[in-house]
This record gives sequence, C-alpha cells and structure tokens, in this order.
Amino acid sequence: MSTPASRKAFGARTTGTLVVGVVGVVVVVLAYLVVGHLLSWPLASASTSNNSSTTNRARIEQVGRATASAYRRYVVRYYEPRPTTHPLAPARIVGLGRNAPDPFVFVERDRYYLYTSQGNLVNNNVPVQSSTTLGRWGPVTDALPVLPNWVLPGYTWAPDVAKFGSSYVLYFTAAVRGSSPSMECIGAAAGKSPTGPFVAQQAPFICQKSHFGSIDPRTFTTSKGTVYMIWKSDDNADVNGTQLTGIYAQLLSANGLELIGSPKKIFAPDEPWQGRIVEAPDLVQVGNAFWLFYSGNWFNQPYYAIGVARCSGPVGPCHDTSPTPWLASNLQGAGPGEESLFSDANGVWMLYSPFRSTRPSPDPPPRPIAMVRVGFGAGGPYVASTK
Repeated sequence: MSTPASRKAFGARTTGTLVVGVVGVVVVVLAYLVVGHLLSWPLASASTSNNSSTTNRARIEQVGRATASAYRRYVVRYYEPRPTTHPLAPARIVGLGRNAPDPFVFVERDRYYLYTSQGNLVNNNVPVQSSTTLGRWGPVTDALPVLPNWVLPGYTWAPDVAKFGSSYVLYFTAAVRGSSPSMECIGAAAGKSPTGPFVAQQAPFICQKSHFGSIDPRTFTTSKGTVYMIWKSDDNADVNGTQLTGIYAQLLSANGLELIGSPKKIFAPDEPWQGRIVEAPDLVQVGNAFWLFYSGNWFNQPYYAIGVARCSGPVGPCHDTSPTPWLASNLQGAGPGEESLFSDANGVWMLYSPFRSTRPSPDPPPRPIAMVRVGFGAGGPYVASTK
C-alpha cells in the first residue's frame, strides 16, 4: 500500500540421518498418539510428504492471554498440506464487485470479518463485512464512521483488528491533514465489537516523520501471548528519493493502545526485485520459527510481489530465504501483494490483491481478493492446494 504522493506519481501502488531402534520408534509413536489424544488435535495423515495425495490436516493452537487475546492469531504446530498443482493460478478469486485492496480477515467464534482499504467506497472509512461462510459476505458497514481530526478524509487504508481482553482495537493507515509534504501515519481506535463502531484516538498512534510517515500496521501474538505491532516506514513517499523503507516492530501494552519501549527495525530491502520498498508485513510463528511475509517494490507495477523472510524472533532480525519472490505475477493478475494471513479450522490462508498495472484508472475492473492456502514444511512456507 502506498501514499497519495506515490499514487499520483505512478497513476494509482538436518538434514542428518537419524537412526532409531525399534524400541525408540515404538516409544515415539505411542507418545505421538497419547499427546494427540490428550490435546484433542486431529492426527495428521500417516504420510507427511508434500507429494502425498491426502491433504494433512492442520494442527493449530490458538494463543493469547486473557488481557491480550488476538483471535485471528495462531501458532502453527504442524501444517503440511499438498502443494498447489497450479502455480500460475494458485488462488481462489473472490470478487466483491468493488475495489478491495489490503484485505484482512479477523476470526472469532466461527465468524469471519473482512476489512479492506477504503478503495472506491467513499462513504465508508473502513469497510467491514462478516459471514459464517468464508467468501459469502454480508452487507458492507463502516467500522470507523467518525474520523479523528488529524485524518484527511478519503485516504483510510490497510486495516488490522485484534482483541485485547473484552475490547477490540482497530489499527489503520490514514493521510495526515495539513501535512506538507503529504504524509500518512497509523491510527488506533477502540470498540466493543469487531464491526465497531470504533472510536479513534485523537493523535496518530505511530508517525515516523523523519521517514515520511508510517503505514501498514499489523499485530502479532507470540506463543506466550505477547503482542507486538509490526509496520512499515513510508520512506518511498518521497517518490524521487533513494531512502529504503523498513519494517519495524514494537511491543504493545495489554490494552493494545500504547507502545512499550522503542521501535526496532527488523527488515529492509536487500534483493534487486524489491527495489527500495518492503511493505505490508505479517508475521507467523511456526514452532520456534518466525516467518515474515511482506510485499516488495511499487504496488502498481507488474513486478510487485510477495516475499518471505525468516526472523530470529518478533523483533528480528529477519533475512530473506530466497533471492526471488515467494509469489509473483501470474495468470490471475499482475503485481500480487498487500497480503495478510489468518487461520481457521481448515488451515492457514493468505489474502492478497493482484494489481492490474496495465488497466486504466480509476480501477476498472475492481481489484478482487485472491486467497491461497499456505503450507509450512521443512523448507519453510509454500503455496498449497486450496482443495
């Protein structure tokens, strides 16, 4: 997701060998069965190979303390479904009949809440829809009907929602009224329901003025229930500059409305395909591994793509696992990005927006939402079959 300035400038954005005796094998198998039964987790298929014809079921543990419970956040203990057999068309395409950039899903009590950037819904600052069936959305309402005074109306993007105790917090990106040069910053708003109405704080929550602003907020909850804010510094708002953007992390308070300590840069562009931009971060913990999903380069170009980096922890450092994108332009749309992840009983899913960089403005046809299943194997995350 990019700034008004960039939209104007570009026209829119071990393996070692393990020898085990027969007795050891029996002990391991018995322990596996007992633990699986006690924790009421579905046991995986006997075959855990990526080439298995049977999709292994997810073992997912919901995390979060009573004072900081983010229901969309999960720690994946084991999840290895079949890889996709259609790498050039790996996603389910969900058309909403409107422009739907920066899609984000929050899950609570078997209900899905879909939030997107404002797009062409000028009467909704933060559009939200809900449903008990993923992909069959109800009517659009506005989660943030009243903007704080610091926000310039018409540029409310990249929402994220988390639950803290009995309250919910909406984080959003917005243009700062009266800023020169034009700048976007991150806001926070509290509410009693996932659909709002949320009431915003009267000052920006995060605003790195020396970096031309801050955008793309995303919460992350560790397996111990600690909650962090992850975001992007908006250095590329200076569209003719050379400064690289960065991904930052900082600890959140128990109510989600305060930052604790100092921000730490955990990632920055270091591969040619990224240009000077990494953005739209989302962090996932898999066992003891931390995986940072992100988008790279200018959002409205065909070389915009999704990458993956491995992190030492929620405050980094993070390093790319490949010199090439994890998911790039394909038959379902040019410039995939603006991704977010969520988990449900059927696995781990990624939403993203394929931006058709060759189409005219303003936005015909509307950007749809693409949804892929994400698997986690020995080599890290991979695009899995959606079936």
